[in-house]
Amino acid sequence: MDGRAEGARDLVLPIFRLAVCDYLGLRYGHDGPDRPRACRTRQDAAEAGLFLTGAWAAHLAENAGFRAEMVWREARSNRRAVPLGRQATTRWRYAA
Repeated sequence: MDGRAEGARDLVLPIFRLAVCDYLGLRYGHDGPDRPRACRTRQDAAEAGLFLTGAWAAHLAENAGFRAEMVWREARSNRRAVPLGRQATTRWRYAA
């Protein structure tokens, strides 16, 4: 991986982590996990879903060397697999 691709990946991954955490309803700290606490609002989850499925996410992911479709597929399966509530810690493991 050349320097530009590595730099793009370092910048784009936190954007996707934030979007996935919004979609799953989890808080996200400074470039790492914060205390796992539920924070989902329907609007945050909807906006995160729109981003993760949009052209902008596909473009950013392509520049960073991964596929936005895979991130979206994993986020959707994790959202269905673990209900929000007391199991937020488990859900955080899926998001990270």
